[in-house]
Amino acid sequence: MGNQDRRLVTRRRLLTEAGIGAAGLALLPLPKDLFASATRVPSQERYIPPSEQEGGWRVGDPHDLGVDANQLRDAIAYHNKNTVTTSHGGALVIIYKGWIVGESYVTGADGGPQPWTAQTCNDMKSSTKSVFGTAVGVFLDEYEDRVDLDTYLVGASREDSLIPQIWDQPITDERKTEIRVKHVLSMTSGHESREPWLAPSTRHLYPGYSGPFQMYEYCFGWWHFAGIPAHHTLKFEPGSDFNYSNYGLEQMALAIRNISGERVGPYIYDRVLGKIGMPIGIRDTEYRDMPYADNRELNFATEPGWGVGGSAGCDAYGADKSDSPYGYNSIVGSTFRCTARDFARLGYLWLNKGRWGSQQLVSEEWLNLATSRFVREDGTTPFKYGYTFWIQDDMDNVPTDLFMSRGHNMNHSYVIPSLDLVVVRQGNQNRQPQDQPNFSTTLIQKIVAAMPD
Repeated sequence: MGNQDRRLVTRRRLLTEAGIGAAGLALLPLPKDLFASATRVPSQERYIPPSEQEGGWRVGDPHDLGVDANQLRDAIAYHNKNTVTTSHGGALVIIYKGWIVGESYVTGADGGPQPWTAQTCNDMKSSTKSVFGTAVGVFLDEYEDRVDLDTYLVGASREDSLIPQIWDQPITDERKTEIRVKHVLSMTSGHESREPWLAPSTRHLYPGYSGPFQMYEYCFGWWHFAGIPAHHTLKFEPGSDFNYSNYGLEQMALAIRNISGERVGPYIYDRVLGKIGMPIGIRDTEYRDMPYADNRELNFATEPGWGVGGSAGCDAYGADKSDSPYGYNSIVGSTFRCTARDFARLGYLWLNKGRWGSQQLVSEEWLNLATSRFVREDGTTPFKYGYTFWIQDDMDNVPTDLFMSRGHNMNHSYVIPSLDLVVVRQGNQNRQPQDQPNFSTTLIQKIVAAMPD
C-alpha cells in the first residue's frame, strides 16, 4: 500500500471513530493535497473497494469530484432530519464514481440500533429480493443446460417439475402448472401477497391435505390462516398481471437447492458475496433465527447474516416449530442483514454490470434484463419491475436508467449507471407523515441535483 492509500485509510478510520453523521452531516471534506494524484483512476481500470477489514471504500471530497457540496449537504440534512429517520434511526451512504462522497448515521429517538454506526447491520427487508435475483442470474448461467427463464417451475408432473415437492399433495390450482421461472422473478406468477407475520389468526389445513404448518407447505397451498388470502388458488393466470409476493421466490429458492444441492445463502456467497468483500458471517449464519425487536418488524444486529422462520414473531414461516421434510425455508425475499457500506458493494456490482475487477461474477446480459421492465407475452411493459429489481424510469428530475432494490422501512439502494452513482439507505421505521412529499423520491431527487451534469 502506497503512502497516498495509507493516508486515505487513516482519514477514513478517523471519520469512523469520530462517529460520522451521528447527529449531523458528513460530506467528508478532505485536504486538497490528499487528492493531488488520487482523484483520477486510469480509464482501463475500474476501482474496486477492498474489504472493510482491509480499509474499505475510499473517501472523496465532493468539491474535488465536481459534486455540488451545498446541494449534497442539503440532501443529507433532509435524510437526517426527516421524521422517517429521526424516529428509529437510519443510515445513508452515497458513492459517486467509486468514492464515498456522503455518509451519515442517525440514532433514532424512539428505537432502533442504539447507537447506529457504520458497523450496524440492518435487515435490508425486501431489498434482499435483489440479492436473490443476483444469485438466480449466476444459477441460470451455471445450469443453462437445464434451466432458463421459460422453464416451468411446477410443470405438468413431478418428473417435469423444478420443485417436485409440490407434487407430494394434489396440485391445488391447475394454473400453477403454468408458472415459469420468469413469472416468479417478475412478480407475475399469481401468488398472494400478505405475509401473516404476527399470528393474525389460527392455522387450518385445507380438507384433503396434510402436512406441517411450515412455509413451503403454506406457499404450496396446503394450509392457510383463517380470514387471510391463501395460496390454495392463484390470483390470476401466470404472466397476465402483477402482484408483489414473496412466495414464488421461495419456490424458486427451493428449485435452486434441488438442482445445485446448495442452500441459496452459501451458493451466492461462494460465487458473489465473498468475492466482493462481504463478511464471512453472511455465509455462516444463513437462515436460523429472525428475532424481531418488536411488532414493527425491526431486525438489526452487530453481525451480518440471514434470517429464517421459526421465531415467535414470524408465524407464516413456521413459528409453531413444526418439522418439515423440506427443511428450513430460505426467506430469500427478506431478512438479509449487513451494513450500509457492505450493501453498497452489491449496488456497485450492479452498477458495473456484474463485473468486479477482472472477474465477471454475474453476467452483464442478466443484469441488463433484470434491471429492465418485464415484457409480457403481448409485448407490453405495464409494471415498473424487472426480475427482482424496481425500474424507476419515470421519476421527475432523475435519469431514466435508475433502478432500485426496495425494502420495508425504506431499506433501499438506488443505482444510476449514467451518473456512476450508488446510494444505500437503511431504516427501521416507515413512519412517513401523510402531508409530506414521498421521502424516498425526494431523497434521490436531492442527491441527483448535487451531481455534475
